[in-house]
Amino acid sequence: MQSNISKPFVVPPNSGKVLKLVGVTHKLISQQTGGSYYLFESEFDPESGNGLHVHTYEDEVVYVVQGAILIRLGDGKLEAAEGSVAHLPKGIPHALYNPLKTPLRILALAIPGGMEQYFDELESTLQDGSMDDAKHKEISRKYGIEWLE
Repeated sequence: MQSNISKPFVVPPNSGKVLKLVGVTHKLISQQTGGSYYLFESEFDPESGNGLHVHTYEDEVVYVVQGAILIRLGDGKLEAAEGSVAHLPKGIPHALYNPLKTPLRILALAIPGGMEQYFDELESTLQDGSMDDAKHKEISRKYGIEWLE
C-alpha cells in the first residue's frame, strides 16, 4: 500500500490509545502511516509471556525498551537484552516470554500495518466478557494469526 502521509508529526511520551486488558498501547496506527506499518508498546509482567503463534500477514520487529526477552522459535530460543532488536519474519512460529522478576517493556513494529485492528477487537471482546478460547482463535484467524499452543 502506498503511503498517503502529508506531513511529519510527533507522538508525545505517555500518549497513544491504551488497551488495558490486552496490555498494548497504540503508538502509530496504520491510518497514520498510509498502511505501511503499525507501532505499538507492550508490557509483560515478570515471568510471563504469550503462547507460540504465527503471523501470516506481518513481519515484526521488537525493540526491548526495558528488561529482557526470551523468544522461542519452535525448538530454538533467542535472548534479547535491554536495547536489543529482534526481527521476527511472518510465517515463523514464535512466543515471547519475560524471564525476569521485573517488568518487560517492548516497542514493536508490525509490517505492513493493520494488526492494531486485531488488538482493538480483542480488547472490545474482553470488555464485554464474551472471550473464550474459541472466540480468541476465531478473532486471531480473522487477522492471520494462528495460536499453536
